[in-house]
Amino acid sequence: MTQRLMRRVLVALCCAGWLPAATAADIRYMVIEQVEPFQIVTRDDPLHGGLVTEIVRQVFQGSPFQLRPVVAPALRLDAMRSGGQTPNWLSYGARPWLHAGWQLSQQPLFSWRHVLAVPKSSPFRYRRLSDLFGKPLILMYGYDYPGLDKYLRSKSGVGRISDQRALSQDSAIRMLRAGRGVGYIDTELRLLYNLRQQGLSPADFRFYDFSRVIPRIDIHLMYDQRLPEDAKALIDSRLADMRQSGELAAIMQHYR
Repeated sequence: MTQRLMRRVLVALCCAGWLPAATAADIRYMVIEQVEPFQIVTRDDPLHGGLVTEIVRQVFQGSPFQLRPVVAPALRLDAMRSGGQTPNWLSYGARPWLHAGWQLSQQPLFSWRHVLAVPKSSPFRYRRLSDLFGKPLILMYGYDYPGLDKYLRSKSGVGRISDQRALSQDSAIRMLRAGRGVGYIDTELRLLYNLRQQGLSPADFRFYDFSRVIPRIDIHLMYDQRLPEDAKALIDSRLADMRQSGELAAIMQHYR
């Protein structure tokens, strides 16, 4: 029996309830505060919505696995995962973020592409990275920007980009409109979502692809390597089915 067929058999048995009860487990689904639209939390419902949360709910729907949300800031959740004291955790991530004992789903959920947003009313035009040298750029507090960080930390006046840090996506957009920086860098999906949430039209901004500086990466479900094998099989099988049926694309479009 091939590995792919074995995984599908495991999934079928799991969903039919024919596997021993001991294989069922609580999945500690890690929910990061303030990362809309990837995970959307309300006061009463940590699984209220969001691109990743909707996919996770669909993956485990009808299975014996129970999602137990753990809501906290990103750095605290990262410490919980890295410490190894939180078994059976589930989150989302990318290959560059992996640590020992962490694993990714076979199927990616979506691609993570950064863009530079500039108000159309601004005279600033972006053509190459050097256009940003010596200019203020709005970024998120606590975030790393691979490919850009070295220019933010540069001690040389030439080739240095100054940064203005925002505590939330909403405040970053307000800072941009107030002229606190020549542009704001964020992932395209999150930026478009937050513009809509603030009642703003994307047509009022210019968006420059920033992939040559911050490489595009694929986002997967990321989980504890100790997760039960039938849970891993369920994740990979359901994601493959959702991609083939167009369900993944439909969920993604809903949050654009």
